[in-house]
Amino acid sequence: MLLSSLVPQLLPPSPATVPRAVALPARQYVCLRVTVPGDATHAIRRQLHALLGDTLGLYIVRHDTRRKAITVDLELAHADVDAVIGALLRGLPCATLGRITPLCMSRGRAIASLH
Repeated sequence: MLLSSLVPQLLPPSPATVPRAVALPARQYVCLRVTVPGDATHAIRRQLHALLGDTLGLYIVRHDTRRKAITVDLELAHADVDAVIGALLRGLPCATLGRITPLCMSRGRAIASLH
């Protein structure tokens, strides 16, 4: 056997022949606060699921009995913000939309500083 035929098997592949992993941009998430007047948290949850469907991810619901208001913090993909705001304006006209806060990603989990 010729030495030239064994060299490719003995040496590690050159960097030019190893395919590089393409770095995909990390998906950016934001938090949108929505406040709705009322006391029926279950009705608001049902409306959110009906309006947003698959774009609805993690959310936190808080009920303020003194103010008779329900506050929902929605975790959304940054790319879905326009569609979500449009759906909320059409489906919950009495809702107050709050500020959009970017979420920091750490170890694959979202960390939010809630308002």
